[in-house]
Amino acid sequence: KYLYYFISTFLLFVIFPLIRMISKKFYEKNVLPSLINSTCSSRPIKKQKQKVIPSAYGNVLEIGFGSGVNLQFYDKSATKKITGVDPSEELHELAITNSEGIDLDIELIKGTAEDLPFKDDTFDSVVCTYTLCSIPNPEIALIEISRVLKQNGKFLFAEHGLSSDKKVAQFQNFIDFFYPKISGGCHVNRDIHNLISKSPLKLDNIENIYLPGTQKFLGFNTWGTAS
Repeated sequence: KYLYYFISTFLLFVIFPLIRMISKKFYEKNVLPSLINSTCSSRPIKKQKQKVIPSAYGNVLEIGFGSGVNLQFYDKSATKKITGVDPSEELHELAITNSEGIDLDIELIKGTAEDLPFKDDTFDSVVCTYTLCSIPNPEIALIEISRVLKQNGKFLFAEHGLSSDKKVAQFQNFIDFFYPKISGGCHVNRDIHNLISKSPLKLDNIENIYLPGTQKFLGFNTWGTAS
C-alpha cells in the first residue's frame, strides 16, 4: 500500500512533470492518453462506474467518451444507441478501435460538452464519468446537458472532486495551479455537488466516498443521478 502511494506520487509530481517540461507535445500525444486510459480502467474506478452506467437507457449521450472504456458497463437490452462526445483526437482514435466488435449502435463525435451539436430534448440518458473535472467550463456543459436531455430523462454521473475534509481540500486547491497541466486538464478541487445543484438539473440522489487504495486528494468520489 505505502509503496504504491510512494510510486504513484513520485510519478505524478516528479516524472510526469519532468517529461512534460522536456516535451509537451510528446507528453500529450504519447503519455497522457495512456495515463487517462489506464486510470479510467482501474478497479476502484470501474466499481464506481458500475454504480451508475448500467442504469442508462434508450438514446444515450456519453460526455467525455474517451477511449470507450465505459462500453462494457452498458445494459445492451436497455440501450438503443450510444453517442459519444470527446475533444481528444488521440482518445478518439482509441475509441474507434475499442468500439469495434461491440454489439451496440455507437456514434462517435469529436467535440466539446460546452457546445453539443444536438437538438433540445434528444437523449433519454446522459452519462458523465470522471469528466466534469476536466471540462474547461463545467457550468456551461451542465446547461447544455440539461438542454439535450429529455424532460423525463436521467443524468448519470460519477466524479471525483473537492474533498469534504478541509485539510485535503486545502491541498487540492494548492496543487491546482499545475496539476491540470499533467492530467489532461483535470481539476481535483471542483465541488461536484455544488456544480450540479446550481445547474438547471435537479438532483435526485447523490453519494460520496473515498475510494480505497487511492490518495485522498484524488479519491473523494461523488456519484448519483439528476433529471
